[in-house]
Amino acid sequence: MNSEFPPPGEEVKRLANEIEALRGDMQTAFRKLAQMEKRLRSVFPSLPKRPKSLPSQQRPASSKSDAQLQADFQTILKAVEESGPPGFDSAISALPQEDIIALAVELGVGQPKRTSLNKAIDGIRKRVQERRLLGHTGHEKP
Repeated sequence: MNSEFPPPGEEVKRLANEIEALRGDMQTAFRKLAQMEKRLRSVFPSLPKRPKSLPSQQRPASSKSDAQLQADFQTILKAVEESGPPGFDSAISALPQEDIIALAVELGVGQPKRTSLNKAIDGIRKRVQERRLLGHTGHEKP
């Protein structure tokens, strides 16, 4: 069999080796960065520290009720029905971050203080897919 593509087993091994090499390169780069930062701080002790991202406790909470969040979910389902994946993206982008996270919690795919925005969006996308696979269109009222 003369093929330009390697067999799957060989490809998996090659990719695993490539990943391992990248991990090693990244670890080396991080060590060098830490070493450079240490040297910089020894020369300039008053240098301000790197800003940290907002902890989840400081995120604003959603002011929507459970019913309003469910209505948002129905809107997302309808948008996906009409436009497919772009409908999901446009419906999600219309919501504030705190409502997206609250919706993920309401749907059981997130935790209030531990869920990032990306994880919330991924969880909501999975719930939409589940609903569509089960045949629930969003036109029914619970």
